[in-house]
Amino acid sequence: MTRIAVLFSLVLFTAMPTIGQEIQAEPPLPQPRPEELGGDNGVEEVPLAGPETTQVDKPEPQTGELERVYQAACPPLLTGSIIGQMVSPLSEGSCGLQSPIAVSGIVVNGREIPLSGVPVTNCTMATALADWAGEVDAYAVAVLDTEIESLVTGPGYTCRLRNGADTGFVSEHGLGNAIDITAVDLVDGSTISVLDDWRALPAQPEAKFLGFAHSAACGRFTTVLGPEANSEHEDHFHFDLGCHGQSCTAQICE
Repeated sequence: MTRIAVLFSLVLFTAMPTIGQEIQAEPPLPQPRPEELGGDNGVEEVPLAGPETTQVDKPEPQTGELERVYQAACPPLLTGSIIGQMVSPLSEGSCGLQSPIAVSGIVVNGREIPLSGVPVTNCTMATALADWAGEVDAYAVAVLDTEIESLVTGPGYTCRLRNGADTGFVSEHGLGNAIDITAVDLVDGSTISVLDDWRALPAQPEAKFLGFAHSAACGRFTTVLGPEANSEHEDHFHFDLGCHGQSCTAQICE
């Protein structure tokens, strides 16, 4: 082997890696940043994917105002001349009452007089009933030498048409603007009933009492119906504050 061949072999052997030695690759050139490419490079940036999550709908923002049904307070209920409690508004088709009161009693001449039926009425109706009962109680004291123990009442609010008809106008009962009285219990233990005592002899004290009660009602309610009105009222008095006439001041007293 010539001297030149030996030198070439030594150079080649020195340049080759030894066994187990890794061949180091040249480091890659850094990729240019988007801003270095002069703006939009046509490639949409995609955020790095994280753990898989479930999409949850966010609740609508709340205004902080609570839903409320507006009702009107009843002053006689606050002062105690009417005994009862406000109940939820009533709504049934054409019937309804925004501020109903379940009336369990009224205060008459310093005494509480219970209502047997706990009728549901509006405030104005309950107030007029208490005023009427005050007059009737004073009559019982002066003429019968006794007092009213309790009032036997029929329904207040009842969703129906007038006189139970199939067609026509909604009864004032359907507006909580009426009440029925069937009898009056007295402190002496007696009971005066519209059905049993209205048609008694005029000279009888029970008949006079009912006559006075009917007349007193005509001065406080716009509608007063009794046994003389029709067969529907043979056994009770019907009182209401319905509007009659353009000024709502006309009255029906039968």
